[in-house]
Amino acid sequence: MLALNLPGFAPKVAEKDGKRTIFDPVRRKYVALTPEEWVRQHFVNYLITIKSYPKELLANEVLVKLN
Repeated sequence: MLALNLPGFAPKVAEKDGKRTIFDPVRRKYVALTPEEWVRQHFVNYLITIKSYPKELLANEVLVKLN
């Protein structure tokens, strides 16, 4: 995938039914590996490992209800 301006890490990438997936530690499951997900996982890793944010306080792909 793309090289990013974030610290590197060893993501858990697997292949399922001919499609590549990546493990999301926040959702605790494998999700489809898209360019958007690649960037998201690098940024989540940066927040957890470098900035020491607790992963229990992070959320991905959540609904925000207004009014």
